[in-house]
Amino acid sequence: MPKHAMILLGIVGTPAAGKSTVAEYLAWQGAHWINADLIARDCLGLPDVRDGLVQRFGQSIVDADGAVIRSVVASKVFGDAPEQRQALKYLESLVHPIVRRKITESLIWAAENRFPVSLLDVPLMFESGWDRCCDAIWCIDADRDVRLQRAARRGWDALELDRREASQVSIATKKRLSNRIMSNDATLEALHEKLRAAWELLATIQGSSTTKSHPSGPSVRITPSIRTGIRHCQTDFPAEI
Repeated sequence: MPKHAMILLGIVGTPAAGKSTVAEYLAWQGAHWINADLIARDCLGLPDVRDGLVQRFGQSIVDADGAVIRSVVASKVFGDAPEQRQALKYLESLVHPIVRRKITESLIWAAENRFPVSLLDVPLMFESGWDRCCDAIWCIDADRDVRLQRAARRGWDALELDRREASQVSIATKKRLSNRIMSNDATLEALHEKLRAAWELLATIQGSSTTKSHPSGPSVRITPSIRTGIRHCQTDFPAEI
């Protein structure tokens, strides 16, 4: 079976800091973008998930056609109130197993198609344990005023932005656990310049990676690289994460 050394790059940051903008640029450069938010959004349309949400929160979370109203669910699960944290845990118990399986399937596909980098865009990166599978983690941040402007374009007010941020680990923790921190307060061109340099470093590391045969078959193996300080994900068609 052919082997392929694929780097798994995690993207974290504050809400509305520009993680999707970063991911779009890296995908244009050749990375395979795995967007956990979109996967989770699709999961809300699954009958078992919808029924579980109705059982917990009532009929108010679905519209006349029976589709889950995401904004209503968000108001119930995002925030730092005890009942919101419990509601978020319940939502995660329904959605996370499905999301994890679909992420793993996407990683398998990326390895089979020999992508140099898979980009893991997971809002709850550290809470869900996906950080332990990443070779490197980049943290994207921006000033609150800048994020409020971006959030407004999504239809979020300051309260909604704060609720979503409160449901995640602090930005201080994210920065401490990341390999690289990027500020996204300036222009799009300035961000692209930072990303271009960081991507070139990743490409150099990926090009120097070596793989070893593994008798047990497909797996993901994380091995430390003392020279670079970045862990390489030695991927021979991962079957399980």
